[in-house]
Amino acid sequence: MKKTLIAGTFAGALLLASCTDHEVIPPPVPIVDLACLCEGTITTQNGDSTFTYSDTCTYSSTKTINTGTQSNAQYQTQILNSGMNQGWEVEMRSLYWDDDGSNNPTSTEWQAYFNGNTQPTYAPDVAADGVIVRWTDSNGAVWVSDTGQVCLSNFTYNLFTYDSDTTGEYMEFDAVLNGHLMNSDYTLDSTICFSNVHIKSAFRRE
Repeated sequence: MKKTLIAGTFAGALLLASCTDHEVIPPPVPIVDLACLCEGTITTQNGDSTFTYSDTCTYSSTKTINTGTQSNAQYQTQILNSGMNQGWEVEMRSLYWDDDGSNNPTSTEWQAYFNGNTQPTYAPDVAADGVIVRWTDSNGAVWVSDTGQVCLSNFTYNLFTYDSDTTGEYMEFDAVLNGHLMNSDYTLDSTICFSNVHIKSAFRRE
């Protein structure tokens, strides 16, 4: 009788163990590894100075949603060092599409826009299409690109790479650029050149 009781207790323990819920650990969610870098040279009347920003990249967009006419969007990325009141911004303008109520171009339209603009021209003013770059210097002054002929001027995206994760869809890029910056608040040295600027960042569809 004693042996039977022990065997029954052991079998019961096995039964309880088999009924225990096992924790299911979901696989890790893949996150896009976004590069973040901006480096180059600024030339002023006082000579050349180099800069590097590689700490933080942010992504934003500005949209005008229309019914009956095409909607449009401008896409920006900001590259800066955390805690510093300076950095670079690149803005691509403008993507046009017929909105379907989602307030976004389709993923196909969005990718085609960037892949079709690998050598954008600098926008002649802030309301025109093209690429605009902005540099916030160490004094907090914002310098904006223009079409002046004082400096070597070009902008080339070496590549665009599409990727996505739970935070959104991204067009990662690697770009090189040269150009001319203006700041109307300055009476002296109101134009400067930037050269051999190398940027790695991304635009986000949102």
